[in-house]
Amino acid sequence: MEYQPDVKRITGEGGVIARVAEQSLGEHIGLQAGDIIVAIDGQRLRDVIDYRFAIAEERVTLLIRTATGDEREITIDKDPDDDLGIEFTEPLFDRLRTCNNKCPFCFLTQMPKGFRKTLYLKDDDYRLSFLYANFVTFTNLTEADWERIERQRLSPLHISVHATDPFWRAIMLGKRDVPDVREQIRRLGKMGIRVHTQIVACPQVNDGEVLRQSIEDLIALHPIVESIAVVPVGLTKFRFEGKAPKTIRAAIQIHETPEWIDTNWERQPLWEDPTATIPLQSGSQPLHNPEMGFCSRLGAVTDIPLRCYTPVEAAAVIDMIEPYQRRCYEQFGLHLVYASDEFYLLAGRPIPPAEIYDDMPQYSNGVGMVRDFLDTWMRARRRLPARIARPTQLALVCGTLIAPVMEQIANRLNRIENLTVRVVPVVNQFFGETVTVSGLLTAQDVIPALRASGCDRALLPRVMFDYTGERSIDDYSPAQISLAAGMPVAIAGEASELVRYVQALARSDQE
Repeated sequence: MEYQPDVKRITGEGGVIARVAEQSLGEHIGLQAGDIIVAIDGQRLRDVIDYRFAIAEERVTLLIRTATGDEREITIDKDPDDDLGIEFTEPLFDRLRTCNNKCPFCFLTQMPKGFRKTLYLKDDDYRLSFLYANFVTFTNLTEADWERIERQRLSPLHISVHATDPFWRAIMLGKRDVPDVREQIRRLGKMGIRVHTQIVACPQVNDGEVLRQSIEDLIALHPIVESIAVVPVGLTKFRFEGKAPKTIRAAIQIHETPEWIDTNWERQPLWEDPTATIPLQSGSQPLHNPEMGFCSRLGAVTDIPLRCYTPVEAAAVIDMIEPYQRRCYEQFGLHLVYASDEFYLLAGRPIPPAEIYDDMPQYSNGVGMVRDFLDTWMRARRRLPARIARPTQLALVCGTLIAPVMEQIANRLNRIENLTVRVVPVVNQFFGETVTVSGLLTAQDVIPALRASGCDRALLPRVMFDYTGERSIDDYSPAQISLAAGMPVAIAGEASELVRYVQALARSDQE
């Protein structure tokens, strides 16, 4: 799951210290958890990036506000490479840059009510793109932002492109005044900034020839563009129930309903401006009708159904991408363009070998994760014990999409004497059966599946929990799931963690 900021802890007063390492420089000068670093050398800190730049001097003066509200200045002499040994509660100190788009596939409009507030936060902050590889759209930057990116050399950045043609990008972002992302990438290149790009593909919308043109345009921008990932749109049952947006147009217009128009991000203008026109493909005339809104002026284009990919369509996307990979490898020595793992699993195609993914530049975006897991498993399984003393039935919990891969793992584990492993693919009743990935499993679906599994222990996928590994999307901790399911549970995200868990079972039997 992407890093999600907690806006309650972004106060605008500076960086709140979460912890101070023992025997660190910060401990030596008396810093404590709860203290706030307001400024360094007179410069107020906006975020952890400012802190890293400011602290990299031989002499620095810190303005500290203690938990009791007292302020003091501390001047220290140090090596420029020395850090204070502190961690902050949040990487952003001033405010979160929020999203001003109305993407038809926006996951937040597919969420039910009642989850924790951070899950409804529509962030689009370029600083989180630099710090945590969050993908952002670059539609909300000021000139001051551009100047800062250049001055502090915030590279690489991660950009959600979706389509390079301004007409189609306007549709994919649900916004008529979309900057030309190709020009933005060129500008970054002149600054020495590199970018990773993603395209969230929707069937019959920005795939086919639109996708082909986007890939061609982004390849032409290499080496500024270091990777291009194509991932399939994900839709929950809440997309079609209640709000019932059956088309691209209806999905965009959800952002203008009373439920969403005054949410906790930047208020966005309605598209009923009678003087407005939209960018179209070269050679076309701008569409304009003073009696029609933005989506209506787009006509039949936005009447396309918003839906998930079929296996046949997923295979067609792979077939488009793989020739580009071969071409890029011949031309650049890397494959550059990648289909996400989900396309291969949906199409029933073999996962490509590791070399296809180069150095896994989009691993956290679900590109190469399965291959890495399988390769790591092949090495890690050599350390599996031959037997465990006590008969144990272990549930391997996963989403339905990855279940065939996990069956391969279970087959090997079942060769261990006294260990019976069952893959428990959990059908996502909460978000709907169209949601098949492990990262969106809820405890509410996992708990009854565990109770019905007949197992006495369970391993849960790490991706179903938040950035810290402490909470599922519906706010359950592993301990709460364990209590409700009536069995011990552990979490694992890598093959080596799975092997260590089995080794621990064997050791506990011997003790």
